Amino acid sequence: MVKKKVTHQSNDPKQRNPSQEIHDPAKDSTFTKASNPLSRQSSMEDPKEKLQNLKSLNSLLVKEAFESRQQIDSLVQAKEALEVELIERKKLEAEESEKNVSVELQNGLVSVYMVNQMKELGVERETVIGALKNKVSGLIGSLEEERKMLSLVCEERDLVRNDFELQVNEGKLMKEKLTEMEGNERKFVEEIGKLKVEYDRLVWEKEELEKVKSSMVKDRNLLEKNMTDMAGEVEHLRRENEKVVREKKEIEIEKNEQRVKIDEMEKEMSEVILSFRKEDGVLRSKIFELEKNCGEAMDREAERAIEIGALVEEKRAKERSIEKLMEEKDFISRSLEAIMVESEDRQRRIEKLLEESDANRRALEMNEKELRDMHKKIKELLGDKTEIEKDKIHGENENIKLHNEVSELRNIVHRLQEECLDHQKKKDELVSEVSRFKALVDQITLERDNALKGFDKEKHNGVNLRSKVSEMENMLKKTEEELARKRTEWQNLIEEKKEMGSHIGSLAEDKDRLYLELLETKRSFNDLRAKMESTTINYERALTLLKNTASLLCQSKDEKSPEEAAIAEQKLEDENELYAMELEAIKKAFKNKETVAQDLKQKVELMEKSMVEAQKKKSFWTLVSSATTLLAAITVAYAARGR
Repeated sequence: MVKKKVTHQSNDPKQRNPSQEIHDPAKDSTFTKASNPLSRQSSMEDPKEKLQNLKSLNSLLVKEAFESRQQIDSLVQAKEALEVELIERKKLEAEESEKNVSVELQNGLVSVYMVNQMKELGVERETVIGALKNKVSGLIGSLEEERKMLSLVCEERDLVRNDFELQVNEGKLMKEKLTEMEGNERKFVEEIGKLKVEYDRLVWEKEELEKVKSSMVKDRNLLEKNMTDMAGEVEHLRRENEKVVREKKEIEIEKNEQRVKIDEMEKEMSEVILSFRKEDGVLRSKIFELEKNCGEAMDREAERAIEIGALVEEKRAKERSIEKLMEEKDFISRSLEAIMVESEDRQRRIEKLLEESDANRRALEMNEKELRDMHKKIKELLGDKTEIEKDKIHGENENIKLHNEVSELRNIVHRLQEECLDHQKKKDELVSEVSRFKALVDQITLERDNALKGFDKEKHNGVNLRSKVSEMENMLKKTEEELARKRTEWQNLIEEKKEMGSHIGSLAEDKDRLYLELLETKRSFNDLRAKMESTTINYERALTLLKNTASLLCQSKDEKSPEEAAIAEQKLEDENELYAMELEAIKKAFKNKETVAQDLKQKVELMEKSMVEAQKKKSFWTLVSSATTLLAAITVAYAARGR
């Protein structure tokens, strides 16, 4: 019985060794295939970095293109506003040219009418030849009074002109201030637009941070799950450590490959740690930029408050100037009313002078009739010459008297004619002065109308200014509301930033904890490796013992009898059948291992994809999850091989 057992033990290694030697190259091929993706992964790192650089450049170019588009849109809007202002100015110039043409036509018609009236008056005044001696002094006195009044009116007119020019200058200054206010308003609107763009950018960064936060939370959950799985698998490995001893030769073949893989994983872990540190620095720089942007926004907000106070003070000053203009307008309207009353008095005086000139004309007509009667008497006297010659002696004295009276009458007529000429000249002067007074009155009325129009325009401008001021107040209120809303949003962003900082701190603590757990898993893995090496040493010793026993059994077999040899051959056949069954089971196990190797290849491909996605997202947790999936795949492989 002892010999039979020895024969069984001696045949076992002989039958098992060739099967193991036959299947070794297949195992080598499978593990070389499994190691190929890792080498590909190391070779794919450089183009991935180039891809990341290209993507960052593309994002910068997209941002610059967006900013240039915004600048182009603002320039187009400013151009459209300038074109609208040019069209309005052209319309105003056309209206002013039409008004000037109408005024020139009115002046031409008035001049023609005045010329006709002057001609008619000249024709009528040519018939007027009266004695105006008694009324010349009164007319001269009234003329002097009128001249004094005219000088006063001219002085008042000059004052009104100066006031009007001052008001025009003030209106121009108001328009310039309005243009400046509009420019400031545009600048304010542009700055508000910039603040909105910065706010949108900060909101976008906040959303990106929230996305990163959610991805980090998901990766942390995956890490925790993977760590629990790893812990279970480590326990399973510890339980199946005895089974791994049986597959010592396979482990010896795979030992070097596993060492290479472990080195690669350590390199990947170091790269992951470096990338995490880089991302930590990037996040800190982003947080610093956010704090800097918050400070700049607060400074800009203070500047906006100062500008708003300056605008409010300018608005109050403009309201005071508008009130002063309204008071000056009331004063000028009162002075114009007084001037109109005085012009009406002058018109009445001119009408009285015209009535007196008509009375003088009637007196002159009466004097002409008397002169005609005198001429008739002279003719009658000349006709009665015969009677005068008869009564020559008696009529010489009368003739001399009559001649003296005639000479006196001729002198009187000559003197009256000269006086008529003088009166005619004075009348012409009076008419010219009256026409000049009328022209002055017309000019004053025109100036009054222009002043009233100017006042109406100024009133309209004042109304427009008030409406613009009210619009500006509404805009200021809206901007204050927006600033308050922005302040609240900034405060919310600051609070969220603080929360993100605290969350990042917690994530860093989780990272440190996971790193410690990884170190513990490495230690446990090293312990398992040491145990496996010790088991391999024990296994080699057992193999040497088995070889020695097999050699001893072979020597004892040669020394046996032929009957025992036949019995041993039958037993060997039975044992060979058993070994064939075991070989089929081993083949099935190798097939199962091939399927497990394919599964491992698929998992490695998935890990490569996850590594690519992790490099695209630049997140540490995806890399850690991929590393944990690597460890999980390795542990699954160990478990499958052990089974």
